[in-house]
This record gives sequence, structure tokens and C-alpha cells, in this order.
Amino acid sequence: MSDFQVVCLGVITIDTIALVDNYPGEDERVLAHQIARAGGGPAAVAAVTLSRLGVSTAIAGTIGDDEDGVEVLRIFAREGVDTSGISIGASATSGSVIVASKEHSSRAISTRQPMQQVNLNAEAKRLISQAEWLHVDHVGINRLKSEKIARGSGPKISFDAGYNVADFDASEVDLFVPTDRQMALRYPDLQLGAAVERDAVNAKNMTVATQGSAGSTGYSSESGLVHADGFAVEVVSTLGAGDVFHGALLAQVIQGHTLEASLLRANAVAALSCRGLDGQSMIPNTAELNKFLKERS
Repeated sequence: MSDFQVVCLGVITIDTIALVDNYPGEDERVLAHQIARAGGGPAAVAAVTLSRLGVSTAIAGTIGDDEDGVEVLRIFAREGVDTSGISIGASATSGSVIVASKEHSSRAISTRQPMQQVNLNAEAKRLISQAEWLHVDHVGINRLKSEKIARGSGPKISFDAGYNVADFDASEVDLFVPTDRQMALRYPDLQLGAAVERDAVNAKNMTVATQGSAGSTGYSSESGLVHADGFAVEVVSTLGAGDVFHGALLAQVIQGHTLEASLLRANAVAALSCRGLDGQSMIPNTAELNKFLKERS
């Protein structure tokens, strides 16, 4: 078996983020409270989260042969995430310039043309075949068919289903995690709990819907329908919080927590990550998570 419990497959970026009071107008210059340059991408942020929470993790995806690609490898090395499954593509490493507004609690994003994903290298294929779980984002999910990866014939599959999943067949994955908005598109006539239960029962999987600051709702055959509220913290930015939640949820499931406890703990990890401007710097480790929860019990 592989040394890695989880392989994350999908988007890897280097982002520049500025925190301002108000968005600048045309030809206007505004002062930023903070400017950060950090790693991003749903699969990448989930990989860092998993590693910080004590789950052995590898990452697969595509970066460029450029300075940003070097920085990506440096970040993962610091976080203890294995990068032997990363491939080098011909175009520049993906990235964005993000302006986060304190007044509007929102962000404006300018993204470099997404890089063309190249075929998985031999090491990525080996890692995936031997892993316990494969975690994919909206890019990773679209690579499974071409790589002949399917539920039940390899690792369990966890899907960060934040985009364009109104018609997705949830039976393709073992852990299906859309947003509440995506669930409303899937089942416009159902309340959230009923929609989550329907997907989980029909797909014979575990389904969880994220609800932002309101927490999360999930269903499994073992737990039934459960909900966990979110946590109030001093928020600097919510950038990447959803990606953090996905990594944290999978970590708790792997570590044997019940679904209800997994939701609660993942909500806390995501909330704590919002104390930082970027999506990674304030992700807690397990000791910090347990301390936070104990103080609020």
C-alpha cells in the first residue's frame, strides 16, 4: 500500500491577494491593509489542510516550468505534502490577482488563463492506485474518466462539488460535497436536508452540503441526517474557506469521527482559516483545533 492516505487531484495556483476597505474605482489608487502571495486552488488547499491535520497526503496536477511553479513545490515541501505526482506543463502556472473588500465582505478575482492539464505521470497513477482516498475538485473530477478511475475500482473518491453539478451523478463518488446553492439547483422543490438525504440514499454514499457561516448538513446511512452550526471568529477573509472545509471533512472521516462530529470539526477548521488573508496560512493543526473546540464546549 501507498505511504499516503489521500491523493488530491486538481487545480494548483499561486495567488496574490490584497485586502482593502473599498474596491478602487476607475484610475483610483487605494491603500491595502495587507498583501499576500500564497498557494491556492481547491485541490491544493485541501491537500495542505489534510496534511496539517495529520493525514499523509500527496498532490497530483499540473504546474508550469516557471518561478510560480518553483514556489508551489516549496510550499508543499514546507507543508509535508508529497509532490511526486505533479506534472510540468508548457504554459505558466495558474494564478489569480484577488482584491478582497472589507466593506462588502467580498472579493474581485482576475485569473490568468487556466493552464492545460497534462496527463498524469507514472508516479501520480501509482499513488492514486494505492491511496485510501482520492480527493478531486471541479478540474480533477473531469480527469477520472480519461484516467480510467471509477468508484469501486480503486480508492474512495471525495468530490469538492462547488461548481456546475446540477446534473452530476452523485453515485460516481463516495463523498459528495456540494454547496447549498448547488443543492438548490439539483432539487429546487426540496428543502436542503431532504435534498441531501435523497442524494445520499440514491447514490449509496455520504453527502454533505456546505452552508457558509451557517455550518453544514450531511447524511449517511450510519448517521442519518445531521447538521452542525458554524463558528464565529474574527474574519479577515473567507478566501479558500470552502476548500479548507473539504480537506478538513475528509480528514475527520478518515480519522474515525462520526459524521456529525466531522461536520462540527470541519466547520471549526474552515472558520479558523478565515483569520488569514490567504486560504492556507491560518489553517489549524489538530492540537489547535482541539484547543479551539474545548474552549467553546
